[in-house]
Amino acid sequence: MKKTLVSVGMMLTMAGSAYAEGETVTIPAEDYKAIMNRLDALQRRVEILESTPQRAVNVPEAHYEKVTEDINIIYNTIDDLETKSVQNKMNFGAELRVRADNYRAKNYNTIDMTGFQQNVMAGMSPTQAMGAAMTYHDKESDSNNWTNRFRINMEAEISDSLQFHGRLAMYKNWGDSDDASASYMLNDFNRGHRPGSSNLWVDRAYVDWIPSGFPIPLAITVGRHPSTEGPPFEYRENRLRQSTYPALLFDGENDGIVVTFGLDRYTGLKEAGWRFAYGKAYHSDDDNNTGSAFPFFDDGEAGDSTMAATFFETKIPGLKNSLAVLSYAKVWDLPFYLTGPNLYETGMANVDLGDMDLWGIHLQASDIAATGLDLFFSYGGNRSKANGNAPLGAFGLLSSDGQSNHSGYSFYTGLRYTMPIEALNMPKIGFEYNKGSEYWFSMTMGTPDLFNKLATRGSVYDLYYIQPINRYLFFRAGYIHIDYDYSGSGQHIGAPIESDATLDNYYFLMDVRF
Repeated sequence: MKKTLVSVGMMLTMAGSAYAEGETVTIPAEDYKAIMNRLDALQRRVEILESTPQRAVNVPEAHYEKVTEDINIIYNTIDDLETKSVQNKMNFGAELRVRADNYRAKNYNTIDMTGFQQNVMAGMSPTQAMGAAMTYHDKESDSNNWTNRFRINMEAEISDSLQFHGRLAMYKNWGDSDDASASYMLNDFNRGHRPGSSNLWVDRAYVDWIPSGFPIPLAITVGRHPSTEGPPFEYRENRLRQSTYPALLFDGENDGIVVTFGLDRYTGLKEAGWRFAYGKAYHSDDDNNTGSAFPFFDDGEAGDSTMAATFFETKIPGLKNSLAVLSYAKVWDLPFYLTGPNLYETGMANVDLGDMDLWGIHLQASDIAATGLDLFFSYGGNRSKANGNAPLGAFGLLSSDGQSNHSGYSFYTGLRYTMPIEALNMPKIGFEYNKGSEYWFSMTMGTPDLFNKLATRGSVYDLYYIQPINRYLFFRAGYIHIDYDYSGSGQHIGAPIESDATLDNYYFLMDVRF
């Protein structure tokens, strides 16, 4: 396609400004007019140069080469201007993480849900069906589990009061080809070169709107929230804070609206803010039923699971680089979801199980007294409110009968120390510990680890070492040991069962960000 300078002129017209070393510079009207006149002159020159006969008999070789060189210089200049204009509107970054895990689990059990359903429908009692469908594992291990995680980060300053943030993510096992029936045609060797699922998911995509004229500083965040990898995960992830919410209470991809009020001037506390959030934890519809005449209508069984929360956060008085967060959240209508033949007729399809209250406190401080020591402590609590539903006679909210209500708790603490060894680029070593009770539950389904350690009903020991190479690259090696006291970690369905299962995981990862 023939390149012209008209596109550059249009970009300048829309932008109304020029950029110099990343800063916005207003262009005076006279200078702007001069630039446009210069663009017109360059455009006419391109047209003249392009009309020069190519290698005509009476055109000297040197003259022809000079004409070609002039055209290429102008085209390269246009490319640079166009690229710069796009970059100034939208900034992109990328992350690549390669991780190897070696894990071994012992003495754990799983339930074959398909077998359980079949047993109940065949006339077994729920207790008999559960026992028949239970599978016990003496040992399970994988000494060679490799994963790739790739992210594309996006930012744009739309106006002085409106900003966009987004992130696309791919997270997969090496050579992952679970669809065995189609593996001979479509597998991990050709997924990027044959039509199919792209597997590039929207991790976050939201706008921050800061309207002016309010007596209290106000920010409104709408879209897919920055709600994963929250405090204190920035320590083990070796980066700045990534999420609004403390990780022990909420760590997942979430759509919704958050309103934040700045309270510094009213409380005397630094970086004080009060947030109100609303979102959906689950949306009930038939959008996976392409044969339905109305595929997006509610399926008539489980309702939507909605979530509302409030958070107050501030710096801890007297401590630099610190954070304190008080949290409360409520989730309505947590679902039980099953698919299979005749489930609607037998009352085993989607139903609501009840509501859940969550609350917590989080404290952390970085580089305490300039010693290189970082400390944190989180506490979380939960309380279920069952509504009487217990599908298949066994799967109520944190219970088997759907009648009883239960409370749980967890605490999460740890430290990280930056070693003053300049020759090794200031490496870091950290240790974390968390413990959850029998009925502990929180919304932490988006954890970046292979195992949801913060949901554990038991004890977790986590030791790691971070070796920075430069500002873009670091390595992390670690060991995680989990003692499970009860089954069902991370689940709100069914009653916990005592367990003596354990898990040991050694891992090593490389992380590149640019």
